[in-house]
Amino acid sequence: MKTSTVSTRSKTTRAEPILEDAIRLRAYELYARRGMAEGNAVQDWLAAEAELLYGHSATPADLNQKPSRQVRQA
Repeated sequence: MKTSTVSTRSKTTRAEPILEDAIRLRAYELYARRGMAEGNAVQDWLAAEAELLYGHSATPADLNQKPSRQVRQA
């Protein structure tokens, strides 16, 4: 008797690995742009993630900076 298998994975599950691959590729590009200097993998990953998820460019240096405090004027 021939049996069929039905996948229980939803079609949207594949988006996460695709996004992860895109982040990985962009992080590698940032690493290459810095001359492949070691020690900034996390910053490169976070910058790539910010670009792809939030639509803005964040350099690794930006991720190390504390947010500036704005002073209100009365």
